[in-house]
Amino acid sequence: MSPARLLLLIATVAVATAADDDRAVYVNYTCSATGNYSDDSPFGKNLAELLPTLSLPARVDNWWFRRRTVGQASGLAMCFADSEPDRCLNCLHSVSPDPYTYRAACDHSRDVAFISSDGCVIRYAGEPFFGSAANSTTTARLLLRNTWKHAADAFAMKETRRWLLTKLAVAAGDDDDRRFATGSQGYDDTVIGTWQVMYGMAQCTRDLAPGECTACLMNNLGTIYTDVMAIDSTEVSVTGLSCYLIYKVNEPIRIAGLPAPPPN
Repeated sequence: MSPARLLLLIATVAVATAADDDRAVYVNYTCSATGNYSDDSPFGKNLAELLPTLSLPARVDNWWFRRRTVGQASGLAMCFADSEPDRCLNCLHSVSPDPYTYRAACDHSRDVAFISSDGCVIRYAGEPFFGSAANSTTTARLLLRNTWKHAADAFAMKETRRWLLTKLAVAAGDDDDRRFATGSQGYDDTVIGTWQVMYGMAQCTRDLAPGECTACLMNNLGTIYTDVMAIDSTEVSVTGLSCYLIYKVNEPIRIAGLPAPPPN
């Protein structure tokens, strides 16, 4: 894979941790004021029951999603479709006894949201939030990753990206079962004289309504347009608390349970 950078946009807090294979894991999280409940309060007891259920061992593929409400505590967890199963399960286990740093920074916060470059999202709160995208109209709390490789024919690439990712954002919103879409589109690079194929994927947490999902993804797409290093890049992913958007040129996106998309 080409060298890549990770940009943390308007992060509330962001840290990097070491993975088992020494690959850096980048996370971003946000939380309400700390010290908002005690362990023996009704909410504290509800949360203690809720969190382990969000990371129970389960098949991690493009269908995997879990949400639950226990008394006053509501939460969800999901692995994105192109995440590596083992790494995403480790990510989800960050809500359990050996957590990432965010559990210390968000000590006894009632509202917490967490995303990781390992491909998982975790949210929990003291009030129901299912159906509402988190920060879908701002660039806050995003992980944006792109390669240093820029398209030779930037105009053709950007037009293809706009067409493909907009199409996928709408299709993901219309997918009632999974809030997920993948596809590809070819274009002629007139600078180097070769045919290029762009592969894309769009995914939302499955609690979102169609319009909320599409709006969240379009916000992610807008972020790509405003980042000076990502705008001409041949590979970009934008991970938010409620949705995920990625594209790659000439590199199919591998998704568990699905074949590589055809080079249309």
